[in-house]
Amino acid sequence: MRLSANILQSAEQRTDPLGSREILLRSLAIPTIEHLSVTRDQFDTIDLSNNHLTRLENFPRLERLSCLYLGGNGINYVDGKNLKKNCPGVTTVILSGNGVKGWNVIGELGSGCPKLDFVSLVGNPVTRRQHYRLY
Repeated sequence: MRLSANILQSAEQRTDPLGSREILLRSLAIPTIEHLSVTRDQFDTIDLSNNHLTRLENFPRLERLSCLYLGGNGINYVDGKNLKKNCPGVTTVILSGNGVKGWNVIGELGSGCPKLDFVSLVGNPVTRRQHYRLY
C-alpha cells in the first residue's frame, strides 16, 4: 500500500506520556517513504515499523522529528545527506530486524543524524560482525 495523503491524515495520532506527538503508520505494507510533508512537521515521532521499507530516504523537511521507529522492515540503505538536510533533530532510530549488513549503512546513519544518541540494530546481519558495537 502506498503512503498517500489520505493514509497520513487518517492514521492514528497520539501524545505520549512525555508530551511528544507521534503518528503510527505500523503494518501498512508501505514500500517507500513518500508524502510525509502532509504531516506539516507536527510530529516528534514517526512509527513506520513492520512495513516493506528497504531504503531510508526521501524525507521532506521535518525539523521537529526526533525519533524514528523502523523495526521489522528490510532497510539496507540510508541516505545520510537527505536525513542531515531534512531531519536534523533526529536523536533516536530503531532499526531492529532490518537488513543492515555493512558499515557503510551505519556510517551514513551517523553522518545523516549528527544529534543521534540512540540506535538499535538488534536482529540485523551487521550485529554478527566482531566488534560491531565499537564502530
